[in-house]
Amino acid sequence: MARELVRVELAFVTDEDAEALGDRIREAVALIVGRERLEEFRVRRLPLEPPRPGPQRGPGAASSGV
Repeated sequence: MARELVRVELAFVTDEDAEALGDRIREAVALIVGRERLEEFRVRRLPLEPPRPGPQRGPGAASSGV
């Protein structure tokens, strides 16, 4: 059988630590395919709730005048 690059995508909703879950999934995949064959693994988090109101930070935020 010829070598292939396989890309698997999944998405799930959680209240748990996404980075820790990502680490566990990465380890499971590495056990299945072998560490040397795992080409790439990324965890991307997208919030499902709007940000909480509070002081504005970042570019354009009012400074305290230092």
